[in-house]
Amino acid sequence: MFCRRAVKEDIDDIRDIAVQSWHDTYEGLIPRESQDKYLDKYYSKERLQERIDKNHMFVCEKAGRVIGFASFFYETVDSAEVEAIYVLPGAQREGVGSALMRHLWSHMQNVRELYIDIESGNEKAENFYMLSGFEFQTEFEEDFEGHRLKTKRLRMKAEDEKLHRL
Repeated sequence: MFCRRAVKEDIDDIRDIAVQSWHDTYEGLIPRESQDKYLDKYYSKERLQERIDKNHMFVCEKAGRVIGFASFFYETVDSAEVEAIYVLPGAQREGVGSALMRHLWSHMQNVRELYIDIESGNEKAENFYMLSGFEFQTEFEEDFEGHRLKTKRLRMKAEDEKLHRL
């Protein structure tokens, strides 16, 4: 298994991973119609190409197949936000998410704080990020494609001992 920068040829795989992961993860949390509206908007080929070009997007491969992806962007000079970490449902709990998180960290420069927003009730993600060293910061409500969601904001400070957990 290895991680690398995403390229245009990965777009179909990234979209497929996003769709499978969303439907697996958010079933019962977010109505399918809202999920599909979001996926159509933010995971279109054009939008993914823009994200590959402008953000820091990476994929993880195993046996020549893309099985996960992750991206981040800088919020400030010394803070960043994880935009996404998604792994095919059949490849979860095999270290892919941790490999992607380590890869993200290795490409961040001067980052002292890292943030991620997750939906309340997404226990798989919350457990993963808490075990990775993130801590709860706040919770807020937001409109998501016509559906009200409670969202948790998590933060990790760039301390060496936390990075070793990954």
